[in-house]
Amino acid sequence: EISDMDVQELVMKSIGRLTLVRQTFLLPQNTSQRCVRNNHRINTSLCDPKDPKAQTLEITNRYIYDTVLLLANTFHRKLEDRKWHSMASLSCIRKGSKAWQGGKSMLETVKKGGVSGLTSLLEFTDNGTNPNIHFEILGTNYGEDRGRGVSRASLWPVANYQVEMKLSEKAKVSVVLK
Repeated sequence: EISDMDVQELVMKSIGRLTLVRQTFLLPQNTSQRCVRNNHRINTSLCDPKDPKAQTLEITNRYIYDTVLLLANTFHRKLEDRKWHSMASLSCIRKGSKAWQGGKSMLETVKKGGVSGLTSLLEFTDNGTNPNIHFEILGTNYGEDRGRGVSRASLWPVANYQVEMKLSEKAKVSVVLK
């Protein structure tokens, strides 16, 4: 969670070289996909990354919002399809709880439908990866002609590399760099 201004401040205070990796959020080509306005209410300024309100929202809060949005849409789709499993046996607190029978079905529903959130388009391939995750690698540069600053060294994923955010059946999320 570091802004361009924070990066510049770090560069000015650093003694040696500095390399940063941060997630970037690419804008969808279709601006109507930035936030799903039909299915949920959200301040439209949070959908525009150039708006000052959007820049003050911490990344962890964006991920929490997107997770709740994704689950809410999944529950909604399950109810619409009438393919619902009873939640009567669902208990996360009790010792010795059994696995929820509807968990695998819910995971499949999550994988099938994409939702446009605050971090990116939340969609998953058949193997559970989200292809919409991007990072930028920033590094300091020094020189009499360039001064002391920061420049983008690379974007990730690059050719022949892949970043995966994977959902497992045990509701764990892992990030894999290939």
